[in-house]
Amino acid sequence: MLEVKSLHKTYFQGDLPINAVTDVSFKAQPGDFLAITGPSGSGKSTVLNMIGGLDIPTSGDVLIDGRSIVTLSDVQRTKMRRNKLGIIFQFFNLLPTMTALENVVLPLLLEGVRRKDAYDKAAEMLGRFGMDKRMHHRPAELSGGEQQRAAIARALVFDPVLVLADEPTGNLDSKSGGQVMDMINSLSREMKKIVVLVTHDPNCWKQADRVLRLIDGKIQSIEIMDRS
Repeated sequence: MLEVKSLHKTYFQGDLPINAVTDVSFKAQPGDFLAITGPSGSGKSTVLNMIGGLDIPTSGDVLIDGRSIVTLSDVQRTKMRRNKLGIIFQFFNLLPTMTALENVVLPLLLEGVRRKDAYDKAAEMLGRFGMDKRMHHRPAELSGGEQQRAAIARALVFDPVLVLADEPTGNLDSKSGGQVMDMINSLSREMKKIVVLVTHDPNCWKQADRVLRLIDGKIQSIEIMDRS
């Protein structure tokens, strides 16, 4: 379960406080697909970064499976991200000198998984997303959609309970973007992950269960969507 409790984030420009996020709260269960949308500068990515422990709230809390991530040490928070979270970025963040397979296997090796087991797991995950014939290609040899599929496989290689996606179709054409959204839908529908998606694209947020609309860092509305 994901529980976001009254998140606030304040930055300072000199002595001037800037309230980037104000009193954002929601809950999500396994299988839920939640989208966060709003205009540029509305606080969408700041909320996502706080959920993922990449940024610490000024006040409030984030609980994953009942455990606060705000009170964790940096080392504990990094381990939590590795084991509990899968993060999908707009910019695929694949290492350019490594093949798709090597990119997906790297986190497993860093965690101490036996080499054969790590490669078997990474290959299985890439195959699940239609990359079985492209896994030995480097990012420059892959299309944008293929790179994002490899990035999704990497995000899921530890079987996380929560998947965070920050504008995952932002660098893709409409066809590739549609394929990536099909995969993200399958994460909640079939794999029963909690999915939190940040996007400004209505073609993406309309596919969610719920849509949180942010303006100036505050929730303006929560809309229940029909995914049937």
